[in-house]
Amino acid sequence: MENRRQPFLQEELKKRIMAGKRGDLLPTAAELAAEYGVNIKTVNKALNQLAAAGLLERKRRTGTVILGNPQETPGRRIVEVVFSGFVDPFLHPFWGELLKGIHEVLADSDYRLILNHIRSNPETHLFDLDRIELSEAAGRITVGPSEKRLLDWIRATKRPMIAAGDELADPEISSVYFDFSKAITEAVVYLHRRRGCRRIAFLGYVNNLVNPAAQQKLYAYTLAYQKFEQLDMNLVQECWPIPGHGGPATEQLLKKSRPDALIVGSDLLIPEIDAVLRKRKIRIPVVGCDGVVPREPPDDYSTVQAPRRECGRLAAELLLKAVRNPGGKIGRHPLAAVFQPKN
Repeated sequence: MENRRQPFLQEELKKRIMAGKRGDLLPTAAELAAEYGVNIKTVNKALNQLAAAGLLERKRRTGTVILGNPQETPGRRIVEVVFSGFVDPFLHPFWGELLKGIHEVLADSDYRLILNHIRSNPETHLFDLDRIELSEAAGRITVGPSEKRLLDWIRATKRPMIAAGDELADPEISSVYFDFSKAITEAVVYLHRRRGCRRIAFLGYVNNLVNPAAQQKLYAYTLAYQKFEQLDMNLVQECWPIPGHGGPATEQLLKKSRPDALIVGSDLLIPEIDAVLRKRKIRIPVVGCDGVVPREPPDDYSTVQAPRRECGRLAAELLLKAVRNPGGKIGRHPLAAVFQPKN
């Protein structure tokens, strides 16, 4: 008779698990035996089988804890953040703020964050897909990757996905991205009209074949600058936004021209750029384009502030909405940067 009660008991216990949530405690084996009118050995056997299936965890003195729902697919309560970069993402002064925004939203939800730190070829900035593994997450947020082949590969998993940070060239990819156009235009107007600068240089992305939309800062600069002056290509200098590249790029720029103001695509490069300018005894206004203020900024420094934490929070909120309501479109959501001139 007890053996016949085993399947019935397991189904009843599964219903309890489905009705509960992770971390909830089930009644004791003795209490369950009394409730269902079965032998305590039958209860323990059923509980042990459910524990072996990964739905329960049995702990001495604590009790039987619910681990999962039998109808959930693997990774249902996980959001995977796919980050590309060559440093610890949470220590990165720009991307770290964005990741904090993601974490804040997920910490208040019933989902947890896992980080998948991937790296591209340092010269081509392309990814080897054979070396990248994805988890069985409910959804994904990409922070940094912009290569279309990689993003299409991630989308092919049929899990909700959103890119956070840089604008992407592909309009079909859902994203929350920074719009620097208005703020950089205001910076050029400020430098020309209020500071009397006529030779305003730009140092940043000039040739990004992986993601042409990353040249948004350059386009905003050229459109604004040409309202006042004829464009001089000697004032434009290519530079990857990675520490160590700013100093040499500044040297190259100064070999071609002598600017009276400088717009820098990444604030991370400003300390080494400032070191070169000081060495040359050149004092000009410098405008950064990320809002990551250096510890010791140049004497004449302004910034374009990107809403980094807000970007992370909105990306996480939109992704969770898509995970909980499958079938809906996330879309593209620009966040305007703000120019903050020197007081």
